[in-house]
Amino acid sequence: MPYKPAVGRCLPADQRKVNDAYNSLDRPTRPGDDMPFWDPEYFVGVWDFDMRTQDSPLGAGGQSVGTLTIKANDKNGCLYEGTMKGEDPDGKAFTRTISAVYDPVKKTFNWTEKDSRGYTIVKNGSVGGELGGLFHIHFGDDPAQPVTTFAGKKIRFKGVTEMSSPAYNRTDIQMSVDGGPLVTYGRIMLEKQEGK
Repeated sequence: MPYKPAVGRCLPADQRKVNDAYNSLDRPTRPGDDMPFWDPEYFVGVWDFDMRTQDSPLGAGGQSVGTLTIKANDKNGCLYEGTMKGEDPDGKAFTRTISAVYDPVKKTFNWTEKDSRGYTIVKNGSVGGELGGLFHIHFGDDPAQPVTTFAGKKIRFKGVTEMSSPAYNRTDIQMSVDGGPLVTYGRIMLEKQEGK
């Protein structure tokens, strides 16, 4: 897939200027170059997802697959909305309604998923990156992040999303149940559909 930088309406003019200069480079980056700013427009489009999880209070573990569609809000350039449609490990259909907001000054990204099976997952995190263009979202470090309540359990999520290319990212997730230790919950991999 040809590389096309994500450009949306969320970033202020000074950040867009840095990104324009970065994206116009015809050489490898080197020390002294300005660090580019992450643009949440990155998520806009249609993605295929592959989610693999462990058994948990949310249900049986296994592989869930489907699509994730994200669009920018017409009125708020930093608000993104979408829908995840998939099948769980037992082949049953489910959906998640997505709402995500980015603060370009604080570099924080708040991602909320409302699942048709009766629970909501909130992932609030900070965005960081490397000069080569690799970005991460670290979520779950804020003690004020809402917990997920389901089946009488309180679940806290922690993890990191690694955006290694314009068309691929993965999220590794841990969970804590009722204040217990963090344990591996699973991984979500997203691959953007070509041209979408």
